[in-house]
Amino acid sequence: MNIIQKWCLLLFTMAAGTTTVFAQEDTLATPIVCLSCVCKKDVTPAAVMISHLHARGEWMFSYRYMNMDARGIQQNGTAVSNDQVYNQYLMSSDKMRMDMHMLMAMYGLGRKITLMGMAEYNRSSMNMNAPEGSMHMHPGMDMSAGMEHEMKTSGFGDVSLTALYGLVYMPYHLVIVSGGLSIPTGSIQTKGGRGSMYPDQRYPYMMQRGSGTWDVLPGITYTYQKGKSMASSQLYSTIRTGYNSVGYKLGNKISFNSWFAYRWFNWMSTSLRVEATAAGSIKGSDPDLYIYTEPAANPVNYGGQAVFGYAGINFYFLNRNKIAVEGGLPLYQNLNGIQSTLYTNINFNYSILL
Repeated sequence: MNIIQKWCLLLFTMAAGTTTVFAQEDTLATPIVCLSCVCKKDVTPAAVMISHLHARGEWMFSYRYMNMDARGIQQNGTAVSNDQVYNQYLMSSDKMRMDMHMLMAMYGLGRKITLMGMAEYNRSSMNMNAPEGSMHMHPGMDMSAGMEHEMKTSGFGDVSLTALYGLVYMPYHLVIVSGGLSIPTGSIQTKGGRGSMYPDQRYPYMMQRGSGTWDVLPGITYTYQKGKSMASSQLYSTIRTGYNSVGYKLGNKISFNSWFAYRWFNWMSTSLRVEATAAGSIKGSDPDLYIYTEPAANPVNYGGQAVFGYAGINFYFLNRNKIAVEGGLPLYQNLNGIQSTLYTNINFNYSILL
């Protein structure tokens, strides 16, 4: 049993135990089938997309922001230095940042069916270091001694459409099965300009804006709510359906999410959440990339396992508006090959119910 499976078992046990405790409380609390009541005081953490359904004809619009920061380098779970990376690659990176801005809309199509659509705008940056004395390392690239370069890209990413169905729909308990499709609207042709380390060449995989493939997004979510408390466990994945036009496909990804939240006042709630993820490495490759330029140009240096712990707070105002903030730190990470070490994750969400 690997670390992700152990975490999943532990978190399912925690969720089951929380549900048992709630079930011993009085039964005068608002059942989860009062959808509008739930949504107006929704205690869902900032980064969680699916936790409940919407009433027929009800809309919810959200702006979401996610920041992921990585610092340092690890190789197969062990910290390494730039000098060690230079033994295999011409350059090395020990800092990376990703900022994602998302617009999401949800609509209650019926009592048990909710539709969800999301579009995103991404900004990524990654510093690159070269060893002293390195220059003309491969055609088209010229790095002078000790030079540090920063790659930056930005643009719209892939668009996703998802349908949510209430499989189990009863007081206090809700099981949602979801199925979605990620549409490859994000560019996989982003190139560096003159003077960059990739002049008129495509940037590495992580600096592209999309996957280039039509991806399937299945998931299942269990939610238990009673009174001011809510607990949820969720399993969801991203399945790549084929190779993109460049000649590669990103690795499949599976995530397990478990959280507990409590509404202390009518205007404020807090939450604790743990998320475990496992992702595969890239299959195929971009023929324009020289894999020994840097770790990000090599498909084997993608994917791995990680567990993050989060603490969040939600604020409610004007009856149907919510602001949510959540901060996370890595509890465990074992990334494939050589990658930047995950450092922090910050999530922000503003939503309005109509």
